[in-house]
Amino acid sequence: MGTPTFAPSRSAAAIVTRGLGTDAWHDAAVAVVDDRGRVTHARGDANLVTFTRSAIKPLQALPLILTGACDAFGIDDEELALAAASHDGGDLQRAVAARLLAKAGDRADQLQCGAHWPIGMRAAGRHPCAGEDRDPLRHNCSGKHAGFLALARTLGVPTERYLDPDAAVQRAVRRAVADACELDEASLIAATDGCSAPNFAVPLSALARAFKNLATRGPAGAPIDAALARVRTAMQAHPHLVSGEGRFDYELARAFAGRIVSKGGAEALLAVGFSDPPLGIAIKILDGADRALPPIAMAVLGELGLIDGAAPPAALAHRARPVVTNHRGIETGAIAVTGPLLTAPDTPE
Repeated sequence: MGTPTFAPSRSAAAIVTRGLGTDAWHDAAVAVVDDRGRVTHARGDANLVTFTRSAIKPLQALPLILTGACDAFGIDDEELALAAASHDGGDLQRAVAARLLAKAGDRADQLQCGAHWPIGMRAAGRHPCAGEDRDPLRHNCSGKHAGFLALARTLGVPTERYLDPDAAVQRAVRRAVADACELDEASLIAATDGCSAPNFAVPLSALARAFKNLATRGPAGAPIDAALARVRTAMQAHPHLVSGEGRFDYELARAFAGRIVSKGGAEALLAVGFSDPPLGIAIKILDGADRALPPIAMAVLGELGLIDGAAPPAALAHRARPVVTNHRGIETGAIAVTGPLLTAPDTPE
């Protein structure tokens, strides 16, 4: 018998190799929209309805501006960036979250996000030895929740009801998400996120459209445009508060500084908006495998001409075909994109 080979599944966007064989297959749905919000490129179903998870945190922060809460409480760009963040839970992020709470007269014990092993500590292999995993200020969503509490103060909602889908805080959030996505508010499918906040499922194309809007809308436009511009400015000025070292959305923000807004979400979701060229991208790995997201996103960026696929930026090169190692650090395979991923409709949708 000859050496065994494993042909990749036709439906796979990426495979995980082991030696000469294939260990796993991952597929993806992708939507790319142009400056008019029309789908120009796709993989699979560009209108796949999927939960947005943390990718919509920048949109959930919009009511802070739309209601006047930012100005009323003197919320600065660092605090606004943290409200749009899945942050690392380090000392700096904790301090900014505490500052945002204090400006609205709130306290850490009012946060309803819970607590977890901080992302930055987990990524660095550091175990919580001083109660960090019990500190809600270090939860990656503490900035978002602190922003919701500031909204509750502004809108006259009892602070204990700031996550209530029927109260004014979350109604304002739902409207802002729908407006940014250019959707009818009634079309949003609601459920509860990992941090207990309401979350919404929308078509991938709508999420891509929202991030195109986030990347391109001007401060002199309609109220929603001005709010989008203000959140963008905060995110671009403070990417270390929005995400953190070793995370793909942070690396994108650094590599395309000033041109991009990027935000990841749980279950392998990524939303990206570019100002030059003006476009939006939403990518969902169908089985929720985060490991497949960076190489697939890199391939998408290459096919769109946003990077040189053969020679990507140095800061992103390790993401194009990540190696797989075992517990001894021996390289056993790689995560590899199977071929061209995107198709273009005859006319933009």
